[in-house]
Amino acid sequence: MTDNVALLVTGLLCAGGAALFFRFFGSDAINIIVLLALVGALFDNARLRRRLRQLGARPEGKRTWF
Repeated sequence: MTDNVALLVTGLLCAGGAALFFRFFGSDAINIIVLLALVGALFDNARLRRRLRQLGARPEGKRTWF
């Protein structure tokens, strides 16, 4: 029972946070979300490349950036 209540409270807090986010940023909210996703993907790609180099993998093909 307490897990259900905790889950419900967490869902309500997330919904409230999302509503405040969109209310505060308005039409720029989607641009911010896309920017955060792009930056996250770039950092994750760099982290994975570094990890592959540590494991001894050699990248195939020509690297054109980064």
